[in-house]
Amino acid sequence: MPQTGMAHVLLGAMLSLSVPAAAQWQRVVWSGKGEFTDVPKPHPLSYFTANPYLRDDGGDLGGSCAPPECSIRTVSKPVGLLAGYHIVDLLYYVSTRALPDDDQVKWKFILVQVGPDLYKEIFQLQALYTTVSIAPSRIVDAGNERVLVSMDSDGGNGGGCWEGYWWFDASGPHALDFSRLTAAMKAAVPEETQFRASCGNLNLGSQQIQSWVQKSKPECQACDFVGDLTARFRIEGAVVEPLAVTFKPGNPQLWDGND
Repeated sequence: MPQTGMAHVLLGAMLSLSVPAAAQWQRVVWSGKGEFTDVPKPHPLSYFTANPYLRDDGGDLGGSCAPPECSIRTVSKPVGLLAGYHIVDLLYYVSTRALPDDDQVKWKFILVQVGPDLYKEIFQLQALYTTVSIAPSRIVDAGNERVLVSMDSDGGNGGGCWEGYWWFDASGPHALDFSRLTAAMKAAVPEETQFRASCGNLNLGSQQIQSWVQKSKPECQACDFVGDLTARFRIEGAVVEPLAVTFKPGNPQLWDGND
């Protein structure tokens, strides 16, 4: 899929998480170890909240953020109900002794309740050193479907983000499969060009993607744009189906506000 930077990595992981209904649930993690997926085990809520340092997967809280230099508080925030499953955000607020009033969300775990005080984790984002505060996840109406959305800017000037999108049925969460849509978008643009089909360019509510189109090897980050790309889609279950894809050559008019 033609992408740049972080957006390429994240959407690739997003597609790899698309699983059939009978498959085991998967968890996607971004931490100091990088990005990976695994199969989560259920735990009581206290497992995630009692000692945040024990949930540190990538060594974020070592070194300069070890106690007593850092203070962490955990907030449990209900997100909503999908296919009978209660969804909960765990937001980890981190402040330092040097800046005690700079209290921002730097970790986010998304949990799905599977029994009395039992939760499976489907998403873990550890971004201690990002320049922005991580936002709660939310449920979005996308046509006839309702989708769980987590999307956070990486704080850079390239428009990258950490993101995840899930549709639920009786068997649990399934990451949205964008492969058909991105294939249709790739077929619509000139060869040796790239676009962004994720992050701020993706709007599930309006079921549309708008992106610049740029040469695959531009002379600079803000150079060699060749046009605009607009794609309309619908979501059927966990599959994103393309409806109409339009490429307009010329100077691009569509920007995600981060470039």
